[in-house]
Amino acid sequence: MFAAVEHGPVLCSDSNILCLSWKGRVPKSEKEKPVCRKRYYEEGWLATGNGRGVVGVTFTSSHCRRDRPTPQRVNFNLRGHNSEVVLVRWNEPFQKLATCDTDGGIFVWIQYEGRWSVELVNDRGAQVSDFTWSHDGTQALISYRDGFVLVGSVSGQRHWSSEINLESQITCGIWTPDDQQVLFGTADGQVIVMDCHGRMLAHILLHESDGIVSMSWNYPSFLVEDSSESDTDSDDYSPLQSKLLGV
Repeated sequence: MFAAVEHGPVLCSDSNILCLSWKGRVPKSEKEKPVCRKRYYEEGWLATGNGRGVVGVTFTSSHCRRDRPTPQRVNFNLRGHNSEVVLVRWNEPFQKLATCDTDGGIFVWIQYEGRWSVELVNDRGAQVSDFTWSHDGTQALISYRDGFVLVGSVSGQRHWSSEINLESQITCGIWTPDDQQVLFGTADGQVIVMDCHGRMLAHILLHESDGIVSMSWNYPSFLVEDSSESDTDSDDYSPLQSKLLGV
C-alpha cells in the first residue's frame, strides 16, 4: 500500500505511535452509492494516536499509478488531547473519527470542506478501556475501567448507561453483528452480555486465570452495500451465515 507523505517540519514527530485505525473509501454522496467492495479497499485514510496527544490522519492508496487523483491535502495533525492518545476508531458510515486519551477524554472529529474539527467532547475523568461503533454507525459503546458503560447516539445523545459492579476491570467491549446486544470482556476472564437497552443477560467465565484483552467477530466492522456483480468479488454476509467470536 502506498502512503502519500508531505515533507515539512510540522509533520515530524518524535513520539511513539500508540494506536491505529484505517477506513476504506466510502461514497461522499448518494449518487456514488452503492459501494464496490473491491474499490473500497483500494484507498482510504489511516488514523494514528501518539504519546504527545496528537492524532494523525493520512491518505493511503494501493494504486501503482501515481497519476490517479488524490485529495488536495493528504496529511492532518489533529490537536486537542492533553495526554497520550490510546484509542482511535473510525465511523465509516458517518465519516467520523473518535479518539480517546489516557485521562478519559473522548473527542469525535468530523471533516468539512477539507478541514477537521471537533464535533463532540466527553470527559468523565476516568480511563476508557474501549470505544466501539455499532455496525450501522448510529451508536457508540463506551466502556470504562471502573465498570461504567455507556451507549450513545452518533450525534452525542445518551441512550443508556450502567454501573457494572465487578472485582475486576472491564478491558474491552463489542457489539454483536445485529447490534442488538453488547459484550464486555474483563481482566479476570469473564464475558458480560447485555441487551441494546442495558439489561443484563448473562455472565460467562471463560478463563479464570487469564484476562480478556480484546474480542472480534468474523464479520465486517461496518455494513457496506456492495455493488459487485461477481460472486468472487462480493462478500455475502447473510443472516444465516455463522458468525464466530474471537476472544
